[in-house]
Amino acid sequence: MLTIEPEKRAVIYHGTPITPNAAFEAVMPNRAACISFYRPDQVELAERLCPDIMYDNGAFSFWQAALRGGKEWAEDRNWSDYYEWLEPRLIEGRWAVIPDSPGAPSQINDGLLNDWPFDQWGAPLWHMDGSIDRLARLCDRFERVCFGWVGRFDESAGKIADDEQAVGCEAYHRRMDEVAAFFGNQWHNIHMMRGVAVARDYPFRQRRQHITWTEWSQAGQRNGHCSGRSVERKTGLC
Repeated sequence: MLTIEPEKRAVIYHGTPITPNAAFEAVMPNRAACISFYRPDQVELAERLCPDIMYDNGAFSFWQAALRGGKEWAEDRNWSDYYEWLEPRLIEGRWAVIPDSPGAPSQINDGLLNDWPFDQWGAPLWHMDGSIDRLARLCDRFERVCFGWVGRFDESAGKIADDEQAVGCEAYHRRMDEVAAFFGNQWHNIHMMRGVAVARDYPFRQRRQHITWTEWSQAGQRNGHCSGRSVERKTGLC
């Protein structure tokens, strides 16, 4: 996952569980962890060893289960158990993803925002098939906004189109170019879900001027490579 915050270094939130527990204990001290409510197996280990933790609501996993059942989004669920789980955990260095429903209309997701009880301890998730206007509203309201890639739902196949499933596909890059045009040089604090693979795909010039994926790819091809510059804003990955 990728968090973009001006003038700060990249932070990698390592996905869990990392098995066995001995492996977690060996590699995770002083690193940032991502703990999913869907798989909270190592939450106590993370809270003991990791200075920075993001708690994921697990909605992506619920959505994947819905897709396997041929549904475009998961049925409504009661998130009170998630809130109860989070309440004693949200202290300095920790934050959580506000419940969302991937693939569902923005009205459903906006309703979930209104139920959130922990203010700026949470970050909403902007599904990238949503409008830029909604992204702007989320940025006005919250200090951090998560990006979640949602490809085109193929109704005939009952699933996301094969060529739009992965973060980093061509459709993803086209959408990110639109986002970059919206932000210009003043990027909000952004967290890219499942963003490790694309952390370098949107480099920034030394003056923090964004260049598009197309420009960067063409420059790499001219130079015989496509290795990106480091992102100059805080990036959180898990």
